[in-house]
Amino acid sequence: MPDGLPDRFFDTVTLSNFALSGAFALLAAGRIRGYSELKVVEQALAAGSILPAKPMTPPENQLFVDLLRTLGSGEASCVALARHRAGIVATDDRAARSSCAERGIPVTGTVGILKALCIDRTITSEEADAVLNRMVGAGFYSPVRRISDLL
Repeated sequence: MPDGLPDRFFDTVTLSNFALSGAFALLAAGRIRGYSELKVVEQALAAGSILPAKPMTPPENQLFVDLLRTLGSGEASCVALARHRAGIVATDDRAARSSCAERGIPVTGTVGILKALCIDRTITSEEADAVLNRMVGAGFYSPVRRISDLL
């Protein structure tokens, strides 16, 4: 990646949480379709500000197929790619997070991303709380009420 950090592999739900809350500009990630608010993801892809993953190699594909027994295809692809490419998975899916833990793959989710954005001072804790509230209003189940309580 241009920023020197490990590649980040986002599942659709995590991307949707940011797009539906009007906070997608805080991310750099993948592709979705559906709600009109999610057009911002497609626009970011077209502009080249986010990049889709390169095609899977045979070992990545084998792990992907194995993971399909317990995960959806989006989560399975994120885990397989992150495992082989030393990346980070961004998902709120419990089974995917467990799969990452079993394989020693770093994982984060919507709440973790908002917390990190506060820690690196990209946004304030008040802004993070407002984004989280918009996400919850759009249907996200959050295990916390306020990001500011985590700081």
